[in-house]
Amino acid sequence: MISLGLRYFLEVARSGSIAAAAGAQHVAASAVSRQIAKLEDELGIALFERQARGMALSDAGRQLAAYASAAALEAERVATEIRHRGEQGDVTVRLACTEGFAHRFLPQCMAEFKRLRPQARFHLRVERPEEVGRLLLEGLSQIGLRYTTVHDDRLSTEVLCRAPVYAVMCRRHALAGRRSVSVRDLARLPLSLGDQGTTVRQLFDAACANAGLHIEPAYVSNHSAAFLPMLAGSDIVALSGYLTVDGQLDALRLAAVPFSNPEMRQRSVQAQTLQGRTLPGLAREFMDLLGERLEQGLRAREG
Repeated sequence: MISLGLRYFLEVARSGSIAAAAGAQHVAASAVSRQIAKLEDELGIALFERQARGMALSDAGRQLAAYASAAALEAERVATEIRHRGEQGDVTVRLACTEGFAHRFLPQCMAEFKRLRPQARFHLRVERPEEVGRLLLEGLSQIGLRYTTVHDDRLSTEVLCRAPVYAVMCRRHALAGRRSVSVRDLARLPLSLGDQGTTVRQLFDAACANAGLHIEPAYVSNHSAAFLPMLAGSDIVALSGYLTVDGQLDALRLAAVPFSNPEMRQRSVQAQTLQGRTLPGLAREFMDLLGERLEQGLRAREG
């Protein structure tokens, strides 16, 4: 990965003679001599002092030798890394997810996998559900993780888990002790909801329409966890998936109550790849871990 001239130059500097350098490189002495002469012509200065007992570096030669030695070491380092990558395949796992997975769940999975496979690297994009699909379709992400209510034939669903919507509230809230709530129970309460592009909002609007209700939320954001700190000690109810609030229920002293409305259960978590695409080895391993952690987390909540 360094030029032929520099390689021969370093060998002459090491061995002290053109003949010895030619023997080490398995070439004719004339080939080495031509490369040295070419270097000296390009630089306009002698790199060696020709002596009766061999070749000694000039001041300019010592300066070039220091550079060339460093360049050779760096070239070897890069070549070794490239060869190692070729043996392992792509070590960067490219992910896209909706924001509910980015607070806690996915970072924990990445950290766990990094401990198991230290060579792994991650590139994560946090986007709306339709944008996650686009990144997969355009090959910009290898794995997509999102809540969805529909199936896309262009994408392969690697992991599928039920992911109902919960009503999240302060543990002292009047509804916190119930086994379930309905959208009608929320009609007179201040609500925190995702905006129109989220699956939670779509399902809530469908449940309200089927119940003949129109409920205007008090707080709307495209960032579903933005209002969670407001719930403590208040009568506000936030609608969220369990993975978004997992880990914060105890910290903020919150309760997550399921809905009795069937519309609020018509949602799943899907880990997806592009149909027909074969994942690199590390990405496939990460997908397997992701599936296990998704099933464990959601099954623990249902239990």
